[in-house]
Amino acid sequence: MSTADIIARCEALYEDLDFTAARQWKEADPSRKVIAYMPVYVPREIIHAAGMLPLGIMGGGDGLEVIHGDAFYQSYICRIPRSTIELGLSKRMDFVDGMLFPSICDVIRNLSGMWKLMFPGKYVRYFDVPQNYRDDVGGNYYTAELNELREGLEHLSGRKITDDALRASIKVYNENRKLVQDVYGLRSREPWKVPSADVYLLMRAGLVLPVEEHNQMLKDYLAAAVKIEAQKRDNCRVVINGSFCEQPPLNLIKSIELSGCYIVDDDYMIVHRFLRNEVSTAGDPMQNLSLAFLHESISTAAKYDDKEEDKGKYLLEQVRTNAAEGVIFAAPSFCDPALLERPMLADRCSENKVPYISFKYAENSGQMQPIREQAGTFADSIKLWS
Repeated sequence: MSTADIIARCEALYEDLDFTAARQWKEADPSRKVIAYMPVYVPREIIHAAGMLPLGIMGGGDGLEVIHGDAFYQSYICRIPRSTIELGLSKRMDFVDGMLFPSICDVIRNLSGMWKLMFPGKYVRYFDVPQNYRDDVGGNYYTAELNELREGLEHLSGRKITDDALRASIKVYNENRKLVQDVYGLRSREPWKVPSADVYLLMRAGLVLPVEEHNQMLKDYLAAAVKIEAQKRDNCRVVINGSFCEQPPLNLIKSIELSGCYIVDDDYMIVHRFLRNEVSTAGDPMQNLSLAFLHESISTAAKYDDKEEDKGKYLLEQVRTNAAEGVIFAAPSFCDPALLERPMLADRCSENKVPYISFKYAENSGQMQPIREQAGTFADSIKLWS
């Protein structure tokens, strides 16, 4: 298959707000169940080990008109909770058996409570994470949280989640993380061969497909992409930061690259890359998942930094390892975690002489010309004066 063939399928999955692929997976076996989750990070290995399909819900994007959802939230918050409610009330998620709400912000915490009220027969869990990274404190707490999730899914499925099943699931997700990193690595090395819109759509496909199918898709894409003959342009290499929860419209990503920027790293859909290294398959799998979160997870505004000096380290590492020439802070409007962290990250960029710009968007943003002009001016200024 060519990269165009693969991306065409990914785009169809991206545009399908009825989640047809996940519905068909469930319909193939009456015993199957689907557990949806909101952005950032949940331990999908546990869902997979239960024989269930993890389904990433990134809101309704720019293809969904929000009618009922606006009645549940005030206007001065981000759009993703409103569009997620719209997905639920419009029966697009009526096949989903449970919903996980990770610890992202107060709005998502509130959404988890609303979901319980709106869909009382569904499994709903607000999934909290530690703010202490000592093994004997945060590690023990998080292991207990993971075991509670395990028990909840066991009760829902009516079968035990064995340690061997967990190890097998960890193994297949380790492969997925490696393949995702391979795609990101190829884009960083040769971004003229791997457009960021392609990478984005590949990762979106991984939210709705079984992980085994996504792994094969990534392998096929990598095999096809390395053979592409494409002309290198004198574009500016940038890192995108702030888009970890509510996702940008696809046209926003395309507009940034059309403006003369190569996106060489980003924080879109960080669930795929939240754990930087393999999770061990030896010993207690729940403890291994817990320790991986404590010591191998990336830094993001939705995760607590227990040391002030660590703020901005990961962003600067992204800049260095990807030979980036600047940072674009792109955050959803009213995203408290991203917008509160931005001044601190901007200070780190200034201290290290890393150029940056910032703008805000909504998942249904329509007018891209101002963003394209701003990104283009940023790229030109770096090429001319840096």
